[in-house]
Amino acid sequence: MSFRIIESFNTVDNLLIIFLTLILYLFHFYYNYFTRPNPLPGPLPLPFGLESLFFDGNFKRLTADLCQKYGDICEFRLGGYRRIVLSKPDYFENLLAPSKNLAIFATSEYSPGVDMLGTFGLGMFLNNNYENWKINKYFLLQSISTPGFSEEAIKFTIESFEKLDGYWNSLKKSQSCEDDWLQIDFSQWMNRFMTDNISIIATGERGCSMDSYYNTFNSDKSKLESSHFDDPKLYNSEKFIRALIAYTRGLNLFYFVHPFLVRYVPFLKNKANLLQENINYALKTLDNMIERRKFDFANTPQKLKSKHDLLTLLITANHDAKRKMVESLTDEDIRALLFDIFLAGSDSTSSTLCYIIYNICHNPHVKQKMFDEIDSVFPGNSSSTLCITLDHLGKLKYCEAIIKEASRMTPVLPISKRVTNAECKVAGYKWPAKIVFHLNYANIHMNEKYWINPTVFDPDRFDLQNDLNEFNDDLSISDKENKKSTHDRDKFSLIMFGGGIRICPGKRLAMTNLLSFMALIFKKYDVELMDMEAPLKTYTGVITNCLELKIKVKPRKPSL
Repeated sequence: MSFRIIESFNTVDNLLIIFLTLILYLFHFYYNYFTRPNPLPGPLPLPFGLESLFFDGNFKRLTADLCQKYGDICEFRLGGYRRIVLSKPDYFENLLAPSKNLAIFATSEYSPGVDMLGTFGLGMFLNNNYENWKINKYFLLQSISTPGFSEEAIKFTIESFEKLDGYWNSLKKSQSCEDDWLQIDFSQWMNRFMTDNISIIATGERGCSMDSYYNTFNSDKSKLESSHFDDPKLYNSEKFIRALIAYTRGLNLFYFVHPFLVRYVPFLKNKANLLQENINYALKTLDNMIERRKFDFANTPQKLKSKHDLLTLLITANHDAKRKMVESLTDEDIRALLFDIFLAGSDSTSSTLCYIIYNICHNPHVKQKMFDEIDSVFPGNSSSTLCITLDHLGKLKYCEAIIKEASRMTPVLPISKRVTNAECKVAGYKWPAKIVFHLNYANIHMNEKYWINPTVFDPDRFDLQNDLNEFNDDLSISDKENKKSTHDRDKFSLIMFGGGIRICPGKRLAMTNLLSFMALIFKKYDVELMDMEAPLKTYTGVITNCLELKIKVKPRKPSL
């Protein structure tokens, strides 16, 4: 009966039905919008998720514009979710507090597109399953907290730097550099250095990304050492690093574009297929590493006792857990943890080093003070290989302050997220489930409400006692009180590794790698920018990557 009625409709009837359906949808959409709980200022949303067509993936720029126009708390809609932008440290209390609040445990909203990647819901960063995340965190912290892990990480960093130093010396000889200066793109070298370094720390297998990049400078490949050029790992390492970069820059495509468009619109489909190929390659590479290590563990377990790379420690701890009949990890869990470590330890760390270089070159007094500290902790000739320990790194307080200040001015993670899965209270309001909070770190880091002269690169601001003494003649009494109250009151005014129970578990490893590399490079080399007027070239997707940093380096004169 119903089919006969439908068949009786003419073209005008069909168009009228479509029009009325559209009107009904629009009425329902905007009725829900104007009657939403806790209405906040923000742009009027568009129906059918049309905002995605105008979003370029740069949350840093978007949230900065919204904050400037609507204030410290505002809202927008994207990807089918209502999103609240928080740009005031006080609003972070419930979101970043150390107490366990599972109502705001999730760090990423669900989107059908991310299922295509095979990384959502696994590991640590994109895992919203608390029970699984808790197990992963336990094994990860158990592994990286072993006595030998940090020492091995420092040793591997030194070995990687010696390799990097050898390549730079070789390039300097081949290029006949004037005045002993070598011109390089620091961002390219750092990306590969950190990938190779985190490879040996995480898996015990040496990467060859630096080898591959060095070979691009040789026009006559017949002169290359056959052991380098014929090694298939050169291409594989380069492909692996490209896969990691593609992942961080293309993740938003799967989050905010409807899967139907991703599958069938040619332009989007091509981008998605390329990203999928890269991800599949990276995951397959990690699967092969896990299989090889499990084979070694099964056949020669004694040989692995002295190894302190993350993969070996995870497999060992997992084997012990299975033997004791307690919860253990699957191979998929181990792969996801390795993938997270590679992402956090390569792209983000290399970009942070670029921001450090850029800022100290623009502030010669900071660079000299840093040189003085490194020379005092590591006295002797700059050409000698440093013997670095955790005690040495603990003395590099000014270097640590430089890392914090560079991260304040250009945070690698400018925006983080929390997603509600139940009713909770945030920023003085009660919120229902499926609300996405965007924590606007970048805006807070550069806000004069929380930082004195926020546009000035000043590592000394992280030593309160030093600030109040050294600048006795430069700061008024009110400025001193303001600076003191800023340190005491706004505990969320600087956020480098997140906070609460979702704080980055690898923060200690990251600081160890950063401080070790700073000691190694600045003990041996002086560094200058090629163009002091050139701005930083960055790309912001999930994180803010440094795309290019042209510098010149030359050996430092021995310290007196």
